[in-house]
Amino acid sequence: MVLHQVKYLINGNILPLSIQRQRISEKLLIESVMGDGYTDSSIGLMGHVVAYVGVESKENVNYFDTAEDYLNLFLYLYTLQTGQPWIKFTNVGFEIESYSDLGKISPGFPGFSQIIHEGESLERHKQSITSLCELFHYIESDYVTIINSPLGLALQFFYDAIMSNHRRRIELAVVHFMIAAESLVVLGEESKRQNVSKRIGALIAESDGEYEEIYKKMKKMYDIRSGIVHGGSKVASPKDVQTLYIYLRKATLERLSLKQISKKELVKKLDEISVDWKIKNELQSMRTFQN
Repeated sequence: MVLHQVKYLINGNILPLSIQRQRISEKLLIESVMGDGYTDSSIGLMGHVVAYVGVESKENVNYFDTAEDYLNLFLYLYTLQTGQPWIKFTNVGFEIESYSDLGKISPGFPGFSQIIHEGESLERHKQSITSLCELFHYIESDYVTIINSPLGLALQFFYDAIMSNHRRRIELAVVHFMIAAESLVVLGEESKRQNVSKRIGALIAESDGEYEEIYKKMKKMYDIRSGIVHGGSKVASPKDVQTLYIYLRKATLERLSLKQISKKELVKKLDEISVDWKIKNELQSMRTFQN
């Protein structure tokens, strides 16, 4: 069987320097190559990151679109896991014989090994990559459904918020975080301020006291969002962005762990929890992945 391999050059913090290469799955390989490429001003080094995605050969398949959706899922999850933004900037495709050939046509690394450590081995980086791989494997089989769902939209706006904050566009980061929240827990034309606040609280709180705290803070965050969008007097602060990052990261991970239930089912359960906190245990027992 002939496959198409799509090679992407990625400008961003995809791998720490202590980990040069990682096979994320049978279809995806990521490597960090030191040499000509982008400049990372934070570390003062030159290099680039390459992602290789294998796509099965089928009629009427756009290989680049299929591979890009698959890579997007990984990159969204990477951003969710690390809080670091990334930017794709070019791609090229060619045929390979099997998935085992992924990455072998790289001028930087003609061979393949699972993980290469250079210099000091940083355990926390290895743990972060391991956690990311576990999350990706959990999501991988449903990636098409997820990418094209409200959950996929939430992942995209979470990334947009991280990128906006990275560019010091604090107000835009707040707006994107709130859109991500709406994508996770609001149905149709429902009123948003009340429902976003109580449902995000019910989803991520670990006690009824914490639920009340999150509920109040999310209402405040929604008022800030409305002030930004509608030209009010409220302004956002870095602390607001940090609060929303913590809440929306946890909420998105929780939603991923409950991917087997519909948004409508989730919303119904969250509304029940907001009335009777003891029901929270029922929702927790439905998780199929532990963050």
